[in-house]
Amino acid sequence: MKKNGIVLRFLQRPSAVIGLTILALQVIAVIFAPWIVPYSPIEANPLVSLEAPSVAHWLGTDVSGMDIFSRIVYATRINLLISITAVIVAFVIGVPLGLLIGYYRGLLSATVMRLFDFIQSFPVFVLGMALVSVMGQEIWNVAIVLAVLFIPMFARLIRAEVLSLRERPFISAARCSGATDLSIMFRHILPNAMTPAIVQISISIGMAILLTAGLSFVGAGVRMPTPEWGLMVSIGAQQMILGVWWVALFPGLAIVLAVLCFALLGDAAREVADPTARRR
Repeated sequence: MKKNGIVLRFLQRPSAVIGLTILALQVIAVIFAPWIVPYSPIEANPLVSLEAPSVAHWLGTDVSGMDIFSRIVYATRINLLISITAVIVAFVIGVPLGLLIGYYRGLLSATVMRLFDFIQSFPVFVLGMALVSVMGQEIWNVAIVLAVLFIPMFARLIRAEVLSLRERPFISAARCSGATDLSIMFRHILPNAMTPAIVQISISIGMAILLTAGLSFVGAGVRMPTPEWGLMVSIGAQQMILGVWWVALFPGLAIVLAVLCFALLGDAAREVADPTARRR
């Protein structure tokens, strides 16, 4: 009943409804892309280069004659695949790591925290460009790089919660009852420390989408002819001065909607998880 109440409160928020609607459209694009698009997303046709939006090409074509609508739909797969994979990997690694360095204090914990400080001292975008250039411009390499950037974020969130929970009376009671450290960490502390990290998942996916698009925009991410929103904006930006606005505009709107979707879901989740954060 309690879970049903949380879901109901979540769905009662307009931000959650809007976010879920946009997310549903993205899921449809990911699953049914081959049946939705009228053209191949990677086959060029110079005969229809830079055509404006029309009945034949709903969102126009780019400089290579590739249909923009078809590429945007397929790019949803690429961008969400990279972003969600990166955040899941960061969550799976960062949460247990944050739990350990929060529960056990000492040289190892301090060393890990200094490593996190080193990683986070670099501008995220610059560090991402450097790592991708070293590892290679492949889809999975971009996802790995983003995961490395997000691991400290999840680990710090969990560590902060663990530090406040490890001295609570119920933890002391568990120790007195003979519970092992492993049992205390994973049965008593972790379930009570997960809320901030779970809320952060949605926000981090939006950040990962922006970083993926940004890396591709500057030529350090996904390469042609793979359909990717940032890469499409980069190609279209070169044509905007000539009045060809549609090549960059529609992929840019796709990025805005995708990031907005996860930001709204994260905001709604935060309000449900923390009653003091609810808007009046």
